[in-house]
Amino acid sequence: MKEYLETERLILRPFLFADAPLIFALNADPEVMKFLPKDEVYTSEEQAADFLDQYIRKAQDWQFSRWTVLRKSDQKKLGWCGLREVEKGEVDLGFRFLREYWGQGYATESGQRWLEYGFNEGKLAQIVAQAAAGNLGSQRVLTKLNFVREPEDDAVAYGFQWLKYRLPAPKERTR
Repeated sequence: MKEYLETERLILRPFLFADAPLIFALNADPEVMKFLPKDEVYTSEEQAADFLDQYIRKAQDWQFSRWTVLRKSDQKKLGWCGLREVEKGEVDLGFRFLREYWGQGYATESGQRWLEYGFNEGKLAQIVAQAAAGNLGSQRVLTKLNFVREPEDDAVAYGFQWLKYRLPAPKERTR
């Protein structure tokens, strides 16, 4: 795994313990968490630090993981984005950004870089994603990234209807 990834405006790097304030800010914001499992809502920075401690240790054994997204111009932490293995051996694209950075293309830009990484270096045949039925912002990002809805794979979990998306690797990249 690379040490970091870049886009025109962003640096993507693995989580550090110093990211606990970012994780807390994301998971304590009711608007950010509106369409996400309630067990991920944090009431203290210590909870975020505990999560990061476990995640960083486990991620050492994973081919893919979620990473912190920083703006190149000022090193401001904007949120996170990345791939991770989920059930059935699928690899899922996920992202979460601080509310003040919504609508500025950061999720699409970082997501696109992860797709390139997953299909090129990761040699993936496909990448999946999910968005809660009410989360129109995330649905728009997935559409911009050319994911295709697969309604037959929708599911209900954590009190939400989850819409399933899939993106096959470009034909010239598949084995």
